Amino acid sequence: MVSVRRRVKHPAEPVAVIGGAALLAGSWVVVAAGGDVPGWEATLFRRINDLPDALWPVVRVPMQLGSFVGSLVVVAGTAAITRNRRLTVATLISSQVAYWAAKAVKQAVSRARPGDLLVGVHLHEHAHGLGYLSGHTAVACALAATLGPELAPTGQVIAAVLAVTVAFARVYAGAHLPLDVVGGAGLGLLVGTLTRWALGMGGEGMPSRVK
Repeated sequence: MVSVRRRVKHPAEPVAVIGGAALLAGSWVVVAAGGDVPGWEATLFRRINDLPDALWPVVRVPMQLGSFVGSLVVVAGTAAITRNRRLTVATLISSQVAYWAAKAVKQAVSRARPGDLLVGVHLHEHAHGLGYLSGHTAVACALAATLGPELAPTGQVIAAVLAVTVAFARVYAGAHLPLDVVGGAGLGLLVGTLTRWALGMGGEGMPSRVK
């Protein structure tokens, strides 16, 4: 049920914008600074990528939330559950902007996939194209940033856990390096929150959280 009362900007939204910008800019600078994978990043990648194969069935399905089709399923679910037209439009816009913006960043940075940069990569899923940044992570974080302020605390935790799961799964699958998902998370947080603000969802007079 969606009750209506006057509300102020969610306190986490400015943090999401500042943090998202920092994650995106910081990871971009490090990736663009050199062609080699930093030692710490390679080590972190291997620790995640080398985890047991039994994890793959667990993370494979939630990982699809960051895909193009998965994002449309979330949009449809938002429309059906909340019946909030503005929130539904926001999820559609934020996920689409994140998806296509990620592709633009990939072309601008031109970082290869882990399998082309490191040896012994365990590929649970074959991914094509460029690595930085992770489009799945960008879309998942954009959806979480868009929906989060409208959810009850439990829902916010679930949205955050799902977004982190998508990012983790992309590294575990061998599709992305850690900085790829960091950049994707930054882009998603920015896009999701700025979309809310552009649609007037950050000020007063909007519906309260979905309960």
